[in-house]
Amino acid sequence: MRKTKISLLTIALLLIGLIIIPAPIALAESGPTFFDAMVPMRDGIQLYTRVYLPDSDIWGPGPYPVILERTPYGIGTPDSEPIWPLGIPFGYAHVDQDTRGRYSSQGLDCLFYDDISDGYDTLDWIAAQDWCDGNIGVFGYSASGINAFMAAGEAHPNLKAIAPLSSSGNIMNDLTFEGGAFRGDALVWGIVQTALGLSMVTDGHKDLLGLSPSTFNAKTFSVMLLAQELVTYVEWHNPTLPGWPATYQKATESAQWMHLPLYEFHDDLSTLQPYMQEVCNHPSQDEWRDHYKVYDTVDVPTLLLTGWYDFFVRCQVDAFVALQERDIPVKLIVGPGTHRDPLLGWDGLYAYVKEWFDYWLKGINNGIMDEQPVHYYCLEADEWRWADQWPPEEAKYINYYLYEDGVLSTDLPSGREEPANYTYDPMNPVLTMGGANLPFAETVKAGPFDQTPVVIDRDDILSYTSSPLTEDVEIAGPLTVVLSASSDCTDTDFTAKLIDVHPTGELMLVADGIVRARYRDSMATPELMEPDTVYTITFDIGHISHLFETEHSIRVDISSSNFPKYDRNLNTGGALYKETEWVVAENTIYHDADNPSYIMLPVIKDWEDDVEPSEGICFIATAAYGTPMAEEIEILREFRDEYLLTSALGQALVDLYYRVSPPIAEFITEHPSLKPIVRVGLLPAVAMSAVAVNTTPAEKMAIVGLLALGPVVIFQLFYLRWAG
Repeated sequence: MRKTKISLLTIALLLIGLIIIPAPIALAESGPTFFDAMVPMRDGIQLYTRVYLPDSDIWGPGPYPVILERTPYGIGTPDSEPIWPLGIPFGYAHVDQDTRGRYSSQGLDCLFYDDISDGYDTLDWIAAQDWCDGNIGVFGYSASGINAFMAAGEAHPNLKAIAPLSSSGNIMNDLTFEGGAFRGDALVWGIVQTALGLSMVTDGHKDLLGLSPSTFNAKTFSVMLLAQELVTYVEWHNPTLPGWPATYQKATESAQWMHLPLYEFHDDLSTLQPYMQEVCNHPSQDEWRDHYKVYDTVDVPTLLLTGWYDFFVRCQVDAFVALQERDIPVKLIVGPGTHRDPLLGWDGLYAYVKEWFDYWLKGINNGIMDEQPVHYYCLEADEWRWADQWPPEEAKYINYYLYEDGVLSTDLPSGREEPANYTYDPMNPVLTMGGANLPFAETVKAGPFDQTPVVIDRDDILSYTSSPLTEDVEIAGPLTVVLSASSDCTDTDFTAKLIDVHPTGELMLVADGIVRARYRDSMATPELMEPDTVYTITFDIGHISHLFETEHSIRVDISSSNFPKYDRNLNTGGALYKETEWVVAENTIYHDADNPSYIMLPVIKDWEDDVEPSEGICFIATAAYGTPMAEEIEILREFRDEYLLTSALGQALVDLYYRVSPPIAEFITEHPSLKPIVRVGLLPAVAMSAVAVNTTPAEKMAIVGLLALGPVVIFQLFYLRWAG
């Protein structure tokens, strides 16, 4: 163990810069203190740890509140100078640690698998030190943010708050795999981490693999060359490069990107990082993958921060929703940027972190918990918004339906619409351009880029575009796509992109997503398709806040690949990631009254006295009762959203109401004498909807079945009255 001091001049520089200084610091006789140690875990493995204590002349002799950061990216070596962290000038002790199997720590790097127990053991060690006052927070950004989540996965009495920014508390289920597909940027991240930072200390990663130094170095160099090729062959996917597209190369031109199978696709990678192969052994959600799902057990106040085009945006928003549902104090900030710069400025990020820990570790009432819990940026409006929940309470879902002639409309298809077919060839996938990606080494550039280069000369993308908007349309919330689809294969993928069509012709990406058909009903229990059978396939394409401006158009593109963001489905229905054969799929999208396809957009507007025809039975109720029925209509809406849309029977009922409600409402309006009859017919529906909240799932389905009789009764009443 060794100790050094930092000068007061350095403190001033830290206060000005508000960043971690990577350069060596001049030593002084007074000021903050630094020392390092090897911290033992429960299995005897020791992790390299650095401790930074604040200036006792300013903050007293201690003890102090502590901020812990555990990282796979390296904290410095035992013989290197200290790297002074942000919290030191503000009276916090700060502990940095190399995670298991990384850099100067012992153990085998198992890609976050051990970080729940290692995090807990490290918290135990910190709490036992005389410089710790018992109040510990865990901070991290990106990979170290994942470690912050994992450290909170098992409740520790001294852990008081976490700030796992731009990270995931469910890394396998909502990041590595998305919609059942393997993320290409996650693959590249794992490969780069294998090439850089595996521990070579005694009892470290190299030793536990049983490799000699020369063999380890040779294989590491081989993996570096692999990483270099993967990064080089995605330059076409970054339209910000000088002279683009010129001679820049595509992922489809790389033998490694196109290599099959994904499992053991590089021998030296498999040797150096066996856990990369373990990930491929779990294509379905199972107990192994759920080990990484910790936000369901986190019980301490949590600060979340991301950007709309961040690799982790889905993870951060999903964690917020899960934590808020359990009444855990939580805040979510979503900026306009990417993983590199989510807020378009780092000063704001550090200010949030300081305020968060000041409140929860020091007890400073700085007002941060008086603010609404969600602070988000509306893209294109270029404004920040506040909300109490996500999606915002004022968001109402409007369905935009796909039509055979490439039209996107809020009108429900009422007649026969011809389906649309396209061919998906895994050897000629649609190329990725932008989105919420990990721009690590500029692997796939993140952001809302023009999709024109992607769609040119392709016949495997179905496009549906609205008329130019006559007023602004603002959306905020999760985006859901519902496809009536079939394939001549037993498995395939379906992708969707939401696009903002500018009056000047640019096709600017708003959001995108994917679903692997075998996982259409469950990520844990795959079920292959029956060829040429129509299925209702529902999947989400992320979260967004975006303003579609007047004279712009809303567009949805449907296809079956988005490469290399997602791995390619080989369409065989075989063992994922272990196949080398493929077939070409003929996929079909339906858009008629019986088999509608649509995207559900969370529209933000003043909904008072504004009921759309697509509100179904709510629309009929409005016609029959008028505005005094507002409370009952809201009950019907909530019942529809929370219960009807979560089952196949309920969805069918909603579709039925959508089809019949406009003519019924029009008939009611034209024949006022019918209103009393309709009111009587609707009362059971309102009553059953109101009591459904406190019923069992079986009782809910019974209520859904009874509600299905509503249109029949109404039609009979209409017929009797009209015939009479």
